[in-house]
Amino acid sequence: MPNKRFQIHWFDKDIKKILDRYELHEDPAKQSLDRTASLAQAAFKTTAAFVILADFQSYRLKSNQLLDHEVIEKLFDLAHLLKEVEPSLWNCFSNEQFFTDSELWAPIREYQFFCCQAISNEDGVALGWLCLFDKQHRLQDDQTISTLKTMADMVMDELELKVQIKKSNRIQNEIIHLAAHDLKNPLSGILGITDHIKKQMHDSVQLDEICDLIKDSSKRMLHILDDILKSGFLENGKIQLRVSPGRFAEVLDHVLTANKDAAAKKNQRFDVEISQEPVALMDKHRMTELLDNLVNNAVKYAPRNTDIRIRIWEDEGEVFFTIYNQGVGLSEEDKMKIFHKFSRLSAKPTGGESSTGLGLSIVKMLTEMHGGKINAESDGIDKGVQFTLTIPAIRMVA
Repeated sequence: MPNKRFQIHWFDKDIKKILDRYELHEDPAKQSLDRTASLAQAAFKTTAAFVILADFQSYRLKSNQLLDHEVIEKLFDLAHLLKEVEPSLWNCFSNEQFFTDSELWAPIREYQFFCCQAISNEDGVALGWLCLFDKQHRLQDDQTISTLKTMADMVMDELELKVQIKKSNRIQNEIIHLAAHDLKNPLSGILGITDHIKKQMHDSVQLDEICDLIKDSSKRMLHILDDILKSGFLENGKIQLRVSPGRFAEVLDHVLTANKDAAAKKNQRFDVEISQEPVALMDKHRMTELLDNLVNNAVKYAPRNTDIRIRIWEDEGEVFFTIYNQGVGLSEEDKMKIFHKFSRLSAKPTGGESSTGLGLSIVKMLTEMHGGKINAESDGIDKGVQFTLTIPAIRMVA
């Protein structure tokens, strides 16, 4: 029986976005749905099995007999109607007045059995329904419902797997592009510097400056590679925290020392206020990386000759860390993707610094590993950005 597709009169744009995420109108997904419909029809030996998508306009059908278009359309409409009513009516719909007295259902009057299960994602949103129709009267039993649910869950698992595979392939391609693009410039610089060294062999001052350039280029490459590796390890669960009580002020002090030269080049000043000396359970090494990413990000995007405001305090069992810079701010689109991997935002570093697009995604992962939350607030373009980090506080016993 050929698969059909036709238009119904209403449409949900949010559902369309969800279906598009799983590419349910693409051939690989269609094949998954076809296999599920075939398996259900064969396993239950029913006249027909449908997979109906939640956009109310698409389905996949398998039947043990040739069905004409009118019958298919009526079964499709009846399935949508029945799945919205109480399951208790599914066994006896063929005797209900709405069905027996209306000419609307005349082409499918001989059908006597219906059963369905939702194909739902992890958020509980139904992408569609796996439906059975039969011309023989039969009762729903627990085994039928359980088996049909298992089949619906199996097709959802397969669709999720396809999404994850596509995401992994996309990330892999982005990493290759990032490595090729961002490593090319410092490597080219080093090659150029080596030629210059040969010409300045006897000028110690020039050689000292050249060595600094090589060091800076090497640091940039190491930073890029470190971000790529760290992001992969975090996502794959290969980094475990080793927590102990730690003071935020001590961690921040190390971070500010590491970033003071970069801030000084742009005449930026750290404005720091710490209340109550809050303590939290933390992996000090990973917390240093987390705060370093936030401070380094502020230095990159804050204008020259401005203050970077940092506040730390404790309130109702939570440690709060905020960092505000008077930079270019965030658009609404930026806010939606700021913690995503490889996100390219509208804001540009104010000193021409490079960015891997991984730093803030690493911040989010490390924050969540510490049981905390991170968010970014901005009133819009050219109105600055504030990041707020919260993690559970602990009380030190004297």
